[in-house]
Amino acid sequence: MTGLDNRGPLRELHALRPLPGTEGKATFSASGAVLALLGLTPADAAGLDLADVLRLISETKGD
Repeated sequence: MTGLDNRGPLRELHALRPLPGTEGKATFSASGAVLALLGLTPADAAGLDLADVLRLISETKGD
């Protein structure tokens, strides 16, 4: 049963540091599971922007 009192495990949060050269720019990340579903390696994904990733996700819906 779920409810307001069932928050799941508590996790420690850590601030992310920007990658070199990305200071002041919007950045995003995708989990390894998302990359695997899209058939991408981290190296492949590094060259993509958010629009590319969203397009790939929308193209793979239903696969």
